[in-house]
Amino acid sequence: MALLPFLFRDSEEEVLTLTKKELTVLDEAQPDYVVYLAETEHEGSRWWQMTVRLPAQEKMYEVVTALGKTKLWKRLDIAVDFIKESCPHTKTVSVVFST
Repeated sequence: MALLPFLFRDSEEEVLTLTKKELTVLDEAQPDYVVYLAETEHEGSRWWQMTVRLPAQEKMYEVVTALGKTKLWKRLDIAVDFIKESCPHTKTVSVVFST
């Protein structure tokens, strides 16, 4: 994870977020973005969290539910299916395992 320090923010840093609907708009308007699926721990088990990086703006966005909660997936294959559906124009998806 040391190779991707930009995936982790300071606790005081503002969290930029995207809902599925906003992600769909982003995909159409600006397909030059990178998707990261990072392994994380939630309630004592492994989950996958999606982060979107816009290189042109040097900004990171956390994908959230419509209610504003961090979107997590229990299984990696389901997270990948979500990306295929919501982000068909992205060219780069990286999976980041915790150590």
